[in-house]
Amino acid sequence: MVRVEETVEVSVNQFGEPIGFRWQGECYLVTNRPVRWFTRREWWVESARAYRGIGAGILESEMWRLTANGGQGVAQFEFIHSAIGNAWKLVRVYA
Repeated sequence: MVRVEETVEVSVNQFGEPIGFRWQGECYLVTNRPVRWFTRREWWVESARAYRGIGAGILESEMWRLTANGGQGVAQFEFIHSAIGNAWKLVRVYA
C-alpha cells in the first residue's frame, strides 16, 4: 500500500459512482462496482473546535474503494470525496 494524498479529476456516472479518473498524466477506467462508506474525520487535528449545527460534513468523510486499469496496470485505489466543491482526493494505492 502506498499513501498518496493527491487531488485528482474523477468522472462519475448518473448515480455519482466513480467510473474513471486521471492521475499522474494517466487515465484509469474503473473495472468493478466501487464500494462506498463513511468514516470519521480527525476534525480535532484540522480545527480547534467543531461548532454546533454545522452538519455531518465536519465529522464524516465519504470514502470510495475501487479497482481500475490504467497506465500502471490494474490496482485498487481509495479516494475521499468532498461534496463541498465536488473535490476528490486519492489517498491510497494498493498495487
